[in-house]
Amino acid sequence: MSEQSDADAPESAVPEETEHHSRHSKFNELVHEGWHVGKEKSLEGLLKSKLSLEHSLGLGAKPNVIPLGEPRIDGPLRPVQIGWHPVAGMGGKWLAEKSGLGKMITKEIGKYPDPSQHWAVLVGDFVHQLWMDEQLDVIYINEECKREEWHVFDVGMTRFTDEALKQAADMTIHNMREKRPAYNLISNNCQNFAVLLLDAIQVGAHRQFATSFAVYSAATGAGTIKDLFADAHPEEQKVHEPEEAEHPERPELYRMDTVQNAQQVMDENTTKLDNHRSLF
Repeated sequence: MSEQSDADAPESAVPEETEHHSRHSKFNELVHEGWHVGKEKSLEGLLKSKLSLEHSLGLGAKPNVIPLGEPRIDGPLRPVQIGWHPVAGMGGKWLAEKSGLGKMITKEIGKYPDPSQHWAVLVGDFVHQLWMDEQLDVIYINEECKREEWHVFDVGMTRFTDEALKQAADMTIHNMREKRPAYNLISNNCQNFAVLLLDAIQVGAHRQFATSFAVYSAATGAGTIKDLFADAHPEEQKVHEPEEAEHPERPELYRMDTVQNAQQVMDENTTKLDNHRSLF
């Protein structure tokens, strides 16, 4: 009898061990499955939040609204303005964080521009501006101008037609992306774009623009502006106004420092945030 009992003991223990192993494996499977489900939900939640923020900010390329026309840089004079409008609430704060302002800003910077103020160049019926794609790299977009939505300031004149302005803006953003594609609130932002575009299209900058655009066209194959170096208004290349005009009743046009005007306007009208003050 004892031999039979000894033989039976291991057999009775096997189901118990198997059952314990089965429960342990099932528990591990449930934990593993729960972890993956939780991870997927977290990623899904993060993705939805990201898409929601991108939607609220309007990130990404926009349809071009500039109508087909001749790209000329010697057209009639037109006033050039810069303007700003606010970027919506939390979007501006998120933009500041994504562009590096969530981290400690070095003491050398002192103060930095408010990320909720967005600047652009306004000429005629259109707005030309820097924006960002979904990876926060800088891009150029344009839109129809609704001046009631902008705080607007006159800064100079231009002879560029709307199509020429678009091509100049394409060149400007291309050159910015070549140096640094990612948006940066301090050194690669909407104000930098506005200044560079104004420098290209201002009265009296014909020769410099022609050279820069020729290089850009050769490198990219883009651009259809013709007669780049045919300057119909050489008198506008003068940097300083003559002390005594030969015909006082017809004062000469001379190179206008549109860039300096714009920089002064932006400096005086852009809120500066102290680097000791938290955005969040």
